[in-house]
Amino acid sequence: MWASHARGLVACLAMVLASNAFAQEDVLGPPDALQFPTQASADAPNGVTGPFLRKTIEDTVDVALCEALMRNDGRPIPADFTAANCDPAYAAKVRNREGSVHWASASARPLQCGGNCVGRPFMTQSQRVGEPNLREAMLYGHIDLTLDGPVDRSLTYFFEAHIPCKASNGAKTGNVDVRFEIGDPVVGSPGVVESILDFLLLPARLSDRIDAGIRAMLSSVPGTSQEVGACRSVGVGLSTGNPQFDNVVFDKPVSAGGRRPLADLLLRGDRVKVEFLSITRHPLPGPPLVAPEHAQPGNPAAGYFTAYLNGVPVGFPVPLNMSPEALQLPPEGGTIALNYCKTLPIDGWDRLQVIFGNGLGGAVWSQFPRAQGFGQGVPRRMTTGRGIVVPGLPGPNGTTKPQSVTLREFELLYRITFLPAPAFEAVSEGGGRRPPRGSVTGELGERPPLVSDGAPGPVACREI
Repeated sequence: MWASHARGLVACLAMVLASNAFAQEDVLGPPDALQFPTQASADAPNGVTGPFLRKTIEDTVDVALCEALMRNDGRPIPADFTAANCDPAYAAKVRNREGSVHWASASARPLQCGGNCVGRPFMTQSQRVGEPNLREAMLYGHIDLTLDGPVDRSLTYFFEAHIPCKASNGAKTGNVDVRFEIGDPVVGSPGVVESILDFLLLPARLSDRIDAGIRAMLSSVPGTSQEVGACRSVGVGLSTGNPQFDNVVFDKPVSAGGRRPLADLLLRGDRVKVEFLSITRHPLPGPPLVAPEHAQPGNPAAGYFTAYLNGVPVGFPVPLNMSPEALQLPPEGGTIALNYCKTLPIDGWDRLQVIFGNGLGGAVWSQFPRAQGFGQGVPRRMTTGRGIVVPGLPGPNGTTKPQSVTLREFELLYRITFLPAPAFEAVSEGGGRRPPRGSVTGELGERPPLVSDGAPGPVACREI
């Protein structure tokens, strides 16, 4: 009885959340993360453990330190230096914190530092503008070394670790990807650059070693606790005690032979068609604020346009200003009619995200929930934006400071049509009839109705 009530509450909550969904239109900045891959729960069964990541960082830094010491002593260095190329005498120096550059202390090593040098993982998303974004686990950390000289200097490298379930082209599943970004060194005291000329390449070596080392180790890790590979979600599992045991977790894709989620079964065959109707190039704000050259007249990149529909790239025929179907969009303005469209499956998706970008760097995005028919019906508009910096202007108190200006430049007119799969009825074993497709509300809510606003229906268009 309680379980039945609980399922009813969950269904009601799902319907409330769906009814509260709202559209986001003509938005600048990084688009929201795509719906898929999803965020894993903290107890997801697969993961990359904290100790493993820390040991990999530590081992690869040790290799970079060994290479630096051997290079400084004039020893031959192979192009692809690995731990196997580290002379045992130099490996001992690294372990014992000897030589001209070494770990700042034993407790500076990631396996010893607790939360002092490696932060706790958290969930965020990538921040690309004009392209789809994915959820990712992320953590910050730093590597503390000491550079010996007349006076010892500290040498610190700050790093970021990004771990998404990396999927491409709107796929619902992907692969766990571990990527490290290493910053430039921070030297403890000024005026010592001349004394570390031999180590100026160390940051690049550290970055290369860590990234390559992690990828190599993840490709053949024993044990399910360290298993890395195909995924449909990514998340974090924080330890209640030592932060060293924090994990980045994920779920594997559901096998083809397993049961498909109810949402997939009910929505199989749903599609949307997006028609691209026209592009308008708006005139830029006039001088003296924005000079005409900011329009970049004659730049071939102005003829490149790309859309993304739930992560699926849709490239307009390019270069538009060089093809027989050239779209002549002069810098001072103009509108070109289009007759392109893209139809794609939308099974299981609860939203449609449309990103529109131009080769000059401008981009814009909109997003529509399933409960609103994915934004179908009336034609819609979105206008790219790109930032420029304009010089200061003379004033009574001197020249003003340079300022940033956003150019709202290319406007796309488009229309969305929702194409739900046909409803069906089937006789059940008990003699009754199964409900029509889309009538089950426990997980998905009612199927949104087709919208008709009296506008002309879709015309034949060229699929791209």
